[in-house]
Amino acid sequence: MSTNSQGQNTDEFYIGYGKVPTAIKRFLLILIPVLALVILILGAVFPLIHDQFNSGKVNKAQEFEGLLLGQPVPHLLVPRPGDTSSQASYSRYLLTGPGKTSPKSSVLDQVGKWVKLTGSPVYRNNLTVIAARSAEAIDAPSGAVKPDAGKSLGEFSLLGEIVDSKCYPGVMKPGQTKTHRSCAIRCISGGVPPVFFVYNQQGDNLYLLLVDRQNQAVNSRILDKVA
Repeated sequence: MSTNSQGQNTDEFYIGYGKVPTAIKRFLLILIPVLALVILILGAVFPLIHDQFNSGKVNKAQEFEGLLLGQPVPHLLVPRPGDTSSQASYSRYLLTGPGKTSPKSSVLDQVGKWVKLTGSPVYRNNLTVIAARSAEAIDAPSGAVKPDAGKSLGEFSLLGEIVDSKCYPGVMKPGQTKTHRSCAIRCISGGVPPVFFVYNQQGDNLYLLLVDRQNQAVNSRILDKVA
């Protein structure tokens, strides 16, 4: 506290209905430009370091032609070009809606048909998900691909993390661990396919779609296991 020769308090004090004291005004004239400069710098730097959380990418809307399937979760089989004798003849893309939901009913109405699907692909490593916007039925191409029935690989004990297949690939960063848990639960409860993320002994990323023994979706049954 500052006092004058008569012992009176000379500290400047600001009240809302009075004039701003000179010393406080001088301080604010320095503080406000500094804060504005810091905000501008952070606004320029943060986007540059955002990708450090993961390398996932969200792409603009594109068109895909393939076979739309609904079980165990909505997904699209897209034929691969060229010689596929040494690998799967199609790519399998999980489908979500534009938000934290499964695809719209207008898309799901086309299940079982060859379609031209419009949506935004999101990919990270070897996991690709399409946020579907629309789908219209088309004629099946000659020599159209037929999905295989799949086969059991046996039982394994795996250690990993349950993630939602939309945010994890790149819609949100980070899209995993406790930081993202509440968002992942909301996505999975809304119909986004849950994926079990694990590493193999070689350090490769593996993404396993979670379903039950009857090949049905398990979204509502694994919410307490997320992250």
